[in-house]
Amino acid sequence: MFANERRLKIMEMLEQKSSITVSELIKMFSVSIETVRRDLEYLENQQALKRVHGGAVSNQKMHSFANLENRMSENKALKQYLAKIAIQFIRNYDTIAIDSGSTAMELVPLLRDHFHHLTIITNSPEVFGSLSDTDGFELIQIGGQYLREEKAFYGHMALDAINRLHFSKTFVFPSAISLRNGIGVFVHELFDIQRAYIRNTDEVFILADSSKFESTASIKLCDLSTSFKIITDHELPDHMYSLYKKNDIQIIN
Repeated sequence: MFANERRLKIMEMLEQKSSITVSELIKMFSVSIETVRRDLEYLENQQALKRVHGGAVSNQKMHSFANLENRMSENKALKQYLAKIAIQFIRNYDTIAIDSGSTAMELVPLLRDHFHHLTIITNSPEVFGSLSDTDGFELIQIGGQYLREEKAFYGHMALDAINRLHFSKTFVFPSAISLRNGIGVFVHELFDIQRAYIRNTDEVFILADSSKFESTASIKLCDLSTSFKIITDHELPDHMYSLYKKNDIQIIN
């Protein structure tokens, strides 16, 4: 077995359990202790795990949550990169749903610049307001209770409206992604809205910069699906990209 194959297997094991020992890796791969130590050292340098005495533990982290105002300036260049990839999957006359959040606002100007006819559904008044004077765009504002901190509508009225609609494409912007724990978010008020977007669409696009991979959030939105298209950036480590591809998760960067 080649070194990269062993390292992928080690990562898969850490997805199933939180720790592994040097002795079990020696037995599994039939290699020397020096070879196992080199593999673990390499993966630690890639921030894929943390070495401890006699083995290694998962390096999965709880992603921190910042308010919307701070998120608007956080990783702005990466979000712009994700938005540029996302528009490649949009066609004129599509009906698309757009989640609320800071990444959504990086997508908005590109929609204006590249398309002349779209139907856009959103629970974000910021997205709606930025596109409201765009000729050829049909806009559907999802209303309801207003969550001021996130500048988004939520609640039963919003959910009822979404459940009466169907979209060709949905764009969701989560806080965390993990093979083990799925897609994570922090704002419980918006949970049902995001779930409804995913449920009522033909295609799901998840936009998440590389810092959100193999981290967790306090609320599990859903499991990862092989049908989802995960859009990220080129800073995603090679071993993580390979691991997701090995699990048939579509990664686009």
